[in-house]
Order: sequence, then C-alpha cells, then structure tokens
Amino acid sequence: MSDTASGQFENVRDVLINAIEVELAMMNAAVSFWQQWIEHTSNYVRIAGVNLSSIRSNGNDPNQVLMEVVDASRATARLMTELPKKAADAFLSELDAIERRRPASSKPSAKRRARAKP
Repeated sequence: MSDTASGQFENVRDVLINAIEVELAMMNAAVSFWQQWIEHTSNYVRIAGVNLSSIRSNGNDPNQVLMEVVDASRATARLMTELPKKAADAFLSELDAIERRRPASSKPSAKRRARAKP
C-alpha cells in the first residue's frame, strides 16, 4: 500500500472511530436521560398511588392528601425540566473525556476544531 493510500486509510479510520465515539456518547446521554425520567416518573406514580389509596380509605383529610400529590407533581415537573440539561452536560463531558484520551497525533488542527464547533 502506498504512503498516500495508507494515509487516507488512517484518516478514514480516524473519522469512523470518532463518529462511533460520538454516537456512543450520545447514546449514553440518552440512556441516562430515560433512566432518570423513569426514576422520577415511577417515584411520582408511587406517591400518587399511596395518596389515592389514602383518599379512598377516608382515613385522612382529602385536602391534605391532594396537597401532597400537588407537591409531588410540582417536584417531579421541576426534576423533569432539568433532565435535558443534565443529558447535554453528560454528553459534553463524555466528548471531553474522548478528546483527552485521544493521542495528540490524531487530534485535529486548531483550525479544524474551530470549524467543527457549532
């Protein structure tokens, strides 16, 4: 294989490796997002279910129980609005870790990095 072909092969290989690393970072962030979404939603469902049972049993003050459900709903909504930022932060952190692990010889030039950023 000629030096030019070998160099092109290495460039294509580096691009494919980089694409896979970015895709995996994105998928990890997405999985983290959905895990947290499920966790927060499950917690709300549990609290709402307990409070609904409490209302049905007529043993507790319905107004107090409803306020607890509203508080749980508010807390869940607040947590849910934070999830996209947390996922984006996790993605960017993983990209930074990928960049730090990459050998200096395979890092793009400063000009290339500047064009690649949004």
